Amino acid sequence: MKTIFITGGATGIGEASVRKFLDEGWNVGFMDLNAAQAVRNIEKLNLPDRLLFIEGDTRKRDDLKRAVNAVVEKFGGIDSVFANAGIHRCNTILDISDEELDLMVQTNIYGTVNTLRETIPFLIKAGGGSVVINASDQWFVGKPHSFAYGMTKGALGQITRSLAIDLGKYGIRVNAVCAGTIHTPLVDNLFEKFSKAENKSVAEYWEEENALYARGKVGTPEEVAELVYFLASDKASFCTGGH
Repeated sequence: MKTIFITGGATGIGEASVRKFLDEGWNVGFMDLNAAQAVRNIEKLNLPDRLLFIEGDTRKRDDLKRAVNAVVEKFGGIDSVFANAGIHRCNTILDISDEELDLMVQTNIYGTVNTLRETIPFLIKAGGGSVVINASDQWFVGKPHSFAYGMTKGALGQITRSLAIDLGKYGIRVNAVCAGTIHTPLVDNLFEKFSKAENKSVAEYWEEENALYARGKVGTPEEVAELVYFLASDKASFCTGGH
């Protein structure tokens, strides 16, 4: 039975991925700052033998070390990692504060790097495995008022390419998921902020966002989780360095 470690697994794409891997028969260890939501999810799933939650902050490498070691102790190893945890803030280079810039870099870049530093040695020990990084369509395109988010997600894209080259000799594949807008609590919160500032309903923002996509609607966490599972599984054995 394979084991995956997921960061940011309490809500959105992370939560959907936890459920997907459990449905496919994997062991799942996940970390998140939102312990209350994680506990609620665990109670619904009721799979104590195959699921482990550790509260922690990806910006703190000691938290990740503790979480990864707990997963290895419970399940015997790690075969795959989904570096998913991240945040979004609206800003431009003209208005971003030092504090917000540091928060974005520490969470989206350092949080991902910390996750990989702690998990990759176990993938090597296992004789190979898969790394999936939650990047963004902003690896490729620019969007307004998204300076730091685009910057940090672009960095994750380059990390994906570099690691695919460096880790191939260990039998480790590295791919990035670069979804457009997904209907998650993160985007709901963003639209709520816009709504208060511009006297426009959240529903109107979603209607406008849905209209930007060819099929007439944004993606769901469950749809992204399907791709995450594919990339982590042996079905994607020929895929590395992809986005």
